[in-house]
Amino acid sequence: MLAKILFTIVVVAGVILFFRHRGAARQPEPVTETETAPSTRAVAYALIGILVAISVGVFVYKWQQDNRIVNIRVTNDSGEEVHYQARHKDIDGRNFLSLDGVRVTLGEGDRVEMLGQ
Repeated sequence: MLAKILFTIVVVAGVILFFRHRGAARQPEPVTETETAPSTRAVAYALIGILVAISVGVFVYKWQQDNRIVNIRVTNDSGEEVHYQARHKDIDGRNFLSLDGVRVTLGEGDRVEMLGQ
């Protein structure tokens, strides 16, 4: 996840440097009072703002989904049920870490039901 954030920052910095370099190379055009079109700089900053907002939104959504608490019901071969709670990010196939700190590895005969997904 950190790589995605760093990549976004690099892209934003690259766009800023590109427009600064491009703006310094050409002569400024005279502005008339009747011209109402948005400047290139304003459009660039708006796009950068949109990119950053989307990146933050995706990060927050992913974080919320990963930290969601899931109720897990494990039924063994003899029919006994054991209930656990774990964060979604701590579930890895037939292994998970419960909220109590217990590392659970399920056998082939165990039946698992995840409630609250």
